[in-house]
Amino acid sequence: MIETALQLNPTEGAQEVALRHALRLWADASTAPSTERREELQGYKQRVVASFFSFAGKSPREVSALDVEAWRDRLSRPKPDGLGLRANTVYARVCFLSSFFEWAMREPALRGQIGSNPARLALPKAPKAYQTESVRAWTDEQLQAIVEAVRAKAAAGEIVGKRDYALLLFYLVTGMRRQEVISLRGGDIKIDEHISLTGKVKGGDYVGREVRDPLLREAILDYLYSCGREGVLKTGGPLWTRHDRAGKPGAALTSHAFVKNLKRYGREAGVGDVHLHQTRHSFARIVAEETGSLIDTQDALGHRNAATTRVYVQRISVKRDKHSGRVTNRLRRH
Repeated sequence: MIETALQLNPTEGAQEVALRHALRLWADASTAPSTERREELQGYKQRVVASFFSFAGKSPREVSALDVEAWRDRLSRPKPDGLGLRANTVYARVCFLSSFFEWAMREPALRGQIGSNPARLALPKAPKAYQTESVRAWTDEQLQAIVEAVRAKAAAGEIVGKRDYALLLFYLVTGMRRQEVISLRGGDIKIDEHISLTGKVKGGDYVGREVRDPLLREAILDYLYSCGREGVLKTGGPLWTRHDRAGKPGAALTSHAFVKNLKRYGREAGVGDVHLHQTRHSFARIVAEETGSLIDTQDALGHRNAATTRVYVQRISVKRDKHSGRVTNRLRRH
């Protein structure tokens, strides 16, 4: 059916059905089985590419590089004429479209119907890594304002507020990555006098860590006891859940759902548009400023390459003087 739709250019309805089917096959083939939130990512990829064909009003075989360029410009053009998307988001979306055409040219049912990849010719220059707003660390004032905005929701007794407060603190005091925190299960965390964690990190390794912050410990327990989920610490259930039905726990919380809330908190705090990854950069900034050591910051972030850590702190902090006084004290003895 896909081959017939692309080759004969049938009625608009049949073309749309064939294209949706092709997008499902491509999304499945281009997303690794081990990918976190695989179905969610597949759906997003399909929506992105489908939005291009809706914009172009053409079948895949009719698309030119000029069509892709026009779509790319609309994505990046400021509102209200465009969508006002960031450079890295525009780049990712055009990459999805390019991936679809590459797949279509290899797919036996479509081979020969699409002779080239027009998206490859219109692909924008890849943005430089770590050069966007999403990686700027918050200042102490911004950090305090955001935490206070979430803490106010928790203090008012809102279950979602208690969950989001504990979750935000978790990101801030550990510097852990987006998926490392949101995917925690009850069996990954043990709370005694301190918090003990065991979980998988980027690269597939399992690591253990201790978190001694009493504020985080109190916030997690407050959240779990408030919604009657303290028993999750002895099970393999998700640590963070949705609370859509009068505060009752539901399905596992996704990072996208938390990010949506975090952006609202950022606006309420007067900080503006915020990004979840800024929690990790803020953690890195504070560790670097407090320790004065790139090595300590690299270890805290779990980076294998010190160059990556330098990007996170955006400068090499001045190493604090811990020893000169000891040397001069000895000199005074003689």
